[in-house]
Amino acid sequence: MSILDQYLPKKPTPSAVGESAPESAHDAASMLERPVLMIVLVMADGTQLAYPYATLQRVMMDRDRGIVLSFTADEIIVEGSSLEPLFKGITQHRVSRVEMTTGERQIGVTNKGLPIITGITLVGDIEQYN
Repeated sequence: MSILDQYLPKKPTPSAVGESAPESAHDAASMLERPVLMIVLVMADGTQLAYPYATLQRVMMDRDRGIVLSFTADEIIVEGSSLEPLFKGITQHRVSRVEMTTGERQIGVTNKGLPIITGITLVGDIEQYN
């Protein structure tokens, strides 16, 4: 056991989905802190768009419109509620996937403070998925 294992919080065991357990608490903390290279936007119909964070020029939290992502080629608006944690994660390049919320979570029945994504709009091509 390393000295870091004594001070870093214990992580839950991996699920049965095929994840491999980190060898030490230091490895688990590194995986959680590592920025991702791309962000994938998943629309309600299953369409997926992926953008490299390297092309993200600006992120704006607009209380009326949602989160506005300005990439070099496109502007994307993520609409919904409780978007602050998502905004923070995107600004730190820690969010790899933004998925449209469907079913009862969309109307807030099981929200519990999690972001509710009600629409994703690609402004450059005027395509709206909601």
